[in-house]
Amino acid sequence: MGKYLYAEWIFMFCIYSVIGFIWETVYCSIRERKLVNRGFMKGPFLPIYGSGVCVMLVAAAPFEGNVLLECLSGMICATVLEYVTGELMQHLFKVRYWDYSKEKFNLNGHICLGASLGWFAATFVVNRILQKPVTALMKMFTLTQLTVTDSVVMGIAVIDFIISFKAAMDLRAILVKMEEARHEMQLMQKRLDVIIAVMTEEAGDRVDAFTDSVKENIGDFTDTVTAKYSEFTGSVSEHFDRFGSGVSRRLEYIRKTAGDVSDKLTPDSVKDIMAEIKALGEKYTSVIKEHASFTTLKGSVKKFFIRNIIRSNPSIISDDYYEALEELKNASKKK
Repeated sequence: MGKYLYAEWIFMFCIYSVIGFIWETVYCSIRERKLVNRGFMKGPFLPIYGSGVCVMLVAAAPFEGNVLLECLSGMICATVLEYVTGELMQHLFKVRYWDYSKEKFNLNGHICLGASLGWFAATFVVNRILQKPVTALMKMFTLTQLTVTDSVVMGIAVIDFIISFKAAMDLRAILVKMEEARHEMQLMQKRLDVIIAVMTEEAGDRVDAFTDSVKENIGDFTDTVTAKYSEFTGSVSEHFDRFGSGVSRRLEYIRKTAGDVSDKLTPDSVKDIMAEIKALGEKYTSVIKEHASFTTLKGSVKKFFIRNIIRSNPSIISDDYYEALEELKNASKKK
């Protein structure tokens, strides 16, 4: 650490964060066959590379002159940093911004042998090729100029990071709420199945055809609402009304044609059941309407940054909210 001043470390962090952004953008753009503005942040800044290089320089310093040990120490320390960063981001944001789970010899999808070898090569490139011109560039500035430059660049980067962090937390909130809505719809499906099961048991075999039809209608309805949020915006209530009246007619028919059934099939009971269904429908409709617009990711600064996060990280994945995130990713691609 004594080899460089504090202001020089900040300068190197910024320089290598930008270089890392350029490398990642070129690599991912070629891989995706389209321009990808890579990174967690909106600006041309990838802190994982800046911090990774600084860690590599510190780790390699004791072995200066021994290329193999320099690269090995840099690789190990940078790999540890990448793993810890990946774990922290997944715990905080509930998503993985890079995913090596499909690569050989990976650990929890955060690191893999190929990426570690990349850090090995990066240590060599930095120490033997890039560091000299970067050091020469730093020496062109006085300490005051370097401090001012650091302050301006880091100030912009901090603002960018705060906005991006907020967007990442908003994305997490959206994923949680979308999954909650999906779970609530599944609970409603089970509750409706129980209601029909009770009715069927009391009504007997003569109404099996009707209950099968009702179950089919319920399943189709629930699947449609769950899978197509945006298509139901503004019309889900109407579907619930039609659905509710349809079930009511079928239950009434069951009551009339089943003969001697229990009191559970009285008009008052049917009315109570439909009131419950209507209440559930209104609850889930409000949730779906609230979040249906998120699947389009249109409008507002918040959605702009959320869409940027998704597009800038093509390999982004969530173990807990996989389906919800995939829906947002598909919506982002269609924009």
